[in-house]
Amino acid sequence: MGRIQHLPFSTSDHCPLLITTVSENPFKRNHRFHFEAWWTIEESFEGVLKEIWESTSEPLMQKLQILQVGLRKWANALKRKKGELKKKLTRDLEALLMDDRDEETLAKFIDTKIHLNLEIDKDERNTAYFHKSATNRKKANSITKLVSDDGTEITDEIGLQEAAKIYFENLFASEGVADPKNVLDGIERCISQEINDNLQSPFTEDEVYAALKGMGPLKAPGSDGFPTLFFQKYWHIVGKEVLKYCLGILNHGKEIESANTTNIVLIPKVSHPITLANFRPISLCTIMYKLVTKTIANRLQDVIGGWIDKAQSAFIPGRLISDNVLLAYELLHTFRQK
Repeated sequence: MGRIQHLPFSTSDHCPLLITTVSENPFKRNHRFHFEAWWTIEESFEGVLKEIWESTSEPLMQKLQILQVGLRKWANALKRKKGELKKKLTRDLEALLMDDRDEETLAKFIDTKIHLNLEIDKDERNTAYFHKSATNRKKANSITKLVSDDGTEITDEIGLQEAAKIYFENLFASEGVADPKNVLDGIERCISQEINDNLQSPFTEDEVYAALKGMGPLKAPGSDGFPTLFFQKYWHIVGKEVLKYCLGILNHGKEIESANTTNIVLIPKVSHPITLANFRPISLCTIMYKLVTKTIANRLQDVIGGWIDKAQSAFIPGRLISDNVLLAYELLHTFRQK
């Protein structure tokens, strides 16, 4: 699929052609809300955000849903406004090209051309900047065909969805939890009463904010579409409700179900994956869920070094899973030398 557009000519008597190609996707995409980083550099954005945020007294997660609707309308209106301005400038440019070539017409032509170029350059520059800054690459990895365990090819959308659903339900299903009492009886206690008291002390606002600052601003967002950047940049507007929500869960045991929704994204392990085993599932949690868990993890990080044996390499900063593999390799190499 493609589109051809005739652009206005200037000195030549030939019109340049702009050909836009569009890759056809056989499946419908779910156009869920996604906060765009370039919104933050629009002058009107913060005012719109503050107006929507202060217009409702709903709980945090419902407030974010209301914000989604308001920001989507604002973004669509902004795009239309920019599109109309470019069309107007293009029409003005075409009209000036048809007029007699005198100094006044030439001056207007140059001014209009500069204005149009600035608008185009601004959009392209902003897009390029955020595309380079974003750590979550937006390269599409569409799954159009899978091969089941019995060798059957699946190409229809419903069949692909059902195959993925069954595969991951079986993969993540629990087979029951064994009683760990017998194992724990043989492990010496390594947590003192003082450490235990500190771990169980109420969480503070500073701990929650420190967890937020330690998160990547442009990491892929969860189901609500808001990345860490949104909460970091507009903390002075949304911070009060975020702290209330997180501390309510951490200190008072309030429900977390409203934030506990996860999108699973399949990342190919090989160049041309044909089975679901060739994909690595990545869970995209909401920022609120990650903020609560990271706050807990940060507190544990201060004392976890005393719980993990020196021979173990997981969970401790500065240790790598590959360390033990390298150690085993060096030992075997030493034995061969002897």
